[in-house]
Amino acid sequence: MKEIVKDPKKEKNILLASAELFGTSGYRETKTDEIAIQAGVSKGLVFHYFKNKSGLYEATYEYAADFFYQKIDYSVWTGANDLIEMVIAATRYKITLQLKYPVAFNFLMKAYAEISILPEPLREKMNQKIQADFSKNLTLTEEVVDKLPLRKGVEKKDVLEVIYAVLNAETIKIQQELTVHPEWQTIEELAPVIDRLKRKLTIIEYGFIE
Repeated sequence: MKEIVKDPKKEKNILLASAELFGTSGYRETKTDEIAIQAGVSKGLVFHYFKNKSGLYEATYEYAADFFYQKIDYSVWTGANDLIEMVIAATRYKITLQLKYPVAFNFLMKAYAEISILPEPLREKMNQKIQADFSKNLTLTEEVVDKLPLRKGVEKKDVLEVIYAVLNAETIKIQQELTVHPEWQTIEELAPVIDRLKRKLTIIEYGFIE
């Protein structure tokens, strides 16, 4: 099959428009016509570059995820000495990135949230991509958990599952709160949210019985 030669500027414009519109309205409600108009290109060019709406959605996810992986300072995770220090620092850092790069971040959050309603085979492809990214994040957390003196009988995999269950729930809450409070534009304004997460992580690390 002949390779499609893409104009880098037009391709980027399409992906940026796609991230913004998919991130706002989701896969089902977003029309490729709207993306083409916002990107300043023809609908035909969108399909020429990405074949179909599903292909565009996949490419947009890859673009947004790669964007953040290039921006991320991994020492925020690997430099931490304990679980609470790592998660609080990482959460503050992620929120800072979200406030600085809202379009790409909002698209990723929407992609995670709507995975169950995507059509097949797009759902399966997105599941694979998200799980691959999840594994990368899990590796970062494992490095810190490996530093902790786990009690006898406690398995690392169980600890990681509990940590991620709490983090996933808190991530959803944080996104909901940011939606309700668009005026929050600094990490200081999110201090109560960070404190709440710290309290829950303290329970995980030290237990809740006196």
